[in-house]
Amino acid sequence: MNMIARLFLRAKHWQIFLLLFAIPTAAEIAAMGSVPPTVRSLKDLGEAGLLFGGMMVLYMFCFLAWFWSMGSFLSSIVKPALKLKMGFFRFALVYPALYIFAFLPVLLSPEPAWLAAIVPFHLFAMFCLFYSLYFVSRNLVLAEKGEPASFYDYAGPFFLIWFYPIGVWIVQPRINRLYAEGRNAERFTGTEAG
Repeated sequence: MNMIARLFLRAKHWQIFLLLFAIPTAAEIAAMGSVPPTVRSLKDLGEAGLLFGGMMVLYMFCFLAWFWSMGSFLSSIVKPALKLKMGFFRFALVYPALYIFAFLPVLLSPEPAWLAAIVPFHLFAMFCLFYSLYFVSRNLVLAEKGEPASFYDYAGPFFLIWFYPIGVWIVQPRINRLYAEGRNAERFTGTEAG
């Protein structure tokens, strides 16, 4: 397991809240406060638009890294018979990360036709994010229960992760507990995960 994944898996709920909600919100408020009142559209932002786009990309990568960490870890501790396939989950996290680089220039483009052309790609990026929510929430329940789970079983974690500014306070301690249990089991058996 890589260093970034371990950072997210060991992070406390308040640290994840700060990283994914409080800091980006404060930065956005500060950035919007520095925009002159003469700006009427995103195209007129200039350097402020680049700064805002850069913050958006950084936030998105942190958000996706949190999902990647949770999904990869939870999938690794689920019983093999219950394990969901990782292939589409990986793709569902990589696609929005690549898509954002296409979305930002189109958003700032003066051509409205580009906005219409990007709609299917945007909808697919949203689908990928919802699939990631499904994958993480279902694996969380599978890892905790060790038995098959219906949507009713993982609906709570699904919506908590979706509304992460609130849900992180409930979901992240569960992740921390499972990660600590896994680390304790490794120490007991004498094995060490990469």
